[in-house]
Amino acid sequence: MHTPSSSLSRSVSSSSSIPPGMFHERPQLWRHDFKFKSGFASVFRNKSTIMRPLNGVIDSAKLDLHPFLRYSKSRPLTIYDLRREPLTLMFRDLERPPLANDMDLAVTRPPTQYMRIYHPRLAWYIDIRANGAPYISLADFFQQLFAALNKPISKFDYYNNELDDEDRNILTHIYLDRCRSQEEKQEGVKRVDFLRGKIEWMGLVAGKNGMWRLKTG
Repeated sequence: MHTPSSSLSRSVSSSSSIPPGMFHERPQLWRHDFKFKSGFASVFRNKSTIMRPLNGVIDSAKLDLHPFLRYSKSRPLTIYDLRREPLTLMFRDLERPPLANDMDLAVTRPPTQYMRIYHPRLAWYIDIRANGAPYISLADFFQQLFAALNKPISKFDYYNNELDDEDRNILTHIYLDRCRSQEEKQEGVKRVDFLRGKIEWMGLVAGKNGMWRLKTG
């Protein structure tokens, strides 16, 4: 949402006075099974949704992830704050910063050219594609993951009937906490802010319909 920080920070306090017509319908680009609030009501919504496997994609259950991408609740091999550039990530098994040769490794065996990722707190899918090689590399994966999460949201993602004043208040405070400079504030709320503080990489697990589920903490 390309909104100056001053007006965005006022949005929570003023949103209760915004006429009903200012709020939009559920954004079309959102995952159809996404719900901002989790809980009892969302269980029925998710169960009533019919989803089909992706065409032409190798089922995630049939692929073996590179160890750096595997989920670990206690000790993930990749240390990465998803709000920051991939250049900041570290691999525990390396006693040095990762080199180009490390990042050229394939993310799966057998190699794959396409992955679709989702996270319960994100309203959008994240599509990862091979870039210049016949397979997705670690560099492809983390660069495209960051690019997807770093996208500013639109006004439709912020002012819609799915979010209430409390939800917008949460997003605004998360956005302000993330920003370390006035320049960052000028870029507005980003998709990564929908993670609502769950920004530490924990890994991937095989998800529904051949996709991958991103786990964060």
